[in-house]
Amino acid sequence: MSIIELHCHTYYSDGRPSPGEVVESAAALGLRYLAITDHDSAHGSREARGLASQKDIRLIPAIEFTTRWDEAEMPAGESDVDLLGYFMDLESPAFLQAEGDGLTDFTERMRIWCGLLTQSGCSLSLEDVFAQNPRHPGTLQLVQAVLARGYAASWGAADALVRTCIHAIPPCARTIEVAVSVIHAAGGAAVLAHPAPRYLRWNGSRLGAAGLRRLVEIGLDGIEVFHPSLTGLDRAHFLELAGQFNLAVCGGSDEHGWEEGPSSLGSQPVSEAMLEALAARAQSGAPISPAESRKS
Repeated sequence: MSIIELHCHTYYSDGRPSPGEVVESAAALGLRYLAITDHDSAHGSREARGLASQKDIRLIPAIEFTTRWDEAEMPAGESDVDLLGYFMDLESPAFLQAEGDGLTDFTERMRIWCGLLTQSGCSLSLEDVFAQNPRHPGTLQLVQAVLARGYAASWGAADALVRTCIHAIPPCARTIEVAVSVIHAAGGAAVLAHPAPRYLRWNGSRLGAAGLRRLVEIGLDGIEVFHPSLTGLDRAHFLELAGQFNLAVCGGSDEHGWEEGPSSLGSQPVSEAMLEALAARAQSGAPISPAESRKS
């Protein structure tokens, strides 16, 4: 069990818990460092600041940007590549603009998705999606809307129905190159999220040295090696590549609160040394290290 959690979600994206509930869970588990990484939104991180401070938890400003990586040649409908950002100034004008642009793009893609499902005989609108969660129009909410309208009898059937037209959804408007620049401009470190083949492939194969070199050339600072989707062989592969390209290594549970039962917060072996190395890569120049934070 680690005292660090660097990847989790709230109801400001595709998670179920509120930011306060995430902080309470983290405190109950004895976590000392927490990053809320909602998709294209830092609202959860902002909302959690006060309670995290009260619970003596260092809240690290963070986000998970949805991007596209054209060079990877991902298949249509599977082209989203997630990029984590840490230690940014969440109130910088450029970051706020990027955050708003991400929500606008996400919402437009969801509008198109609803239109495609409607054409196939399942009448759905953006209002149906937002009725499930007024904060975020994500895939989770779309599946919930399908269930609520009675177009499927189970979660699995609803998810399968939603995915029948996923290949016709336009790709994300924001490229990974732009997202890296946004994170750096806000003083942060850019980290490739969960590079397991189920999420990311380079020209049809597992990401290797050639693809990762391209990301390093555009400014990638780190890679999420410790994630539930990565096998032991995946971890060994990406740890070797991280060393080859001098990338910071980090990880997180990617907890969404989808299932009943104990939280997986802190379940990945992320060390304070890893967190210090990630902080040192932040573009702000002199981020407060975990050790310094503990003394203050």
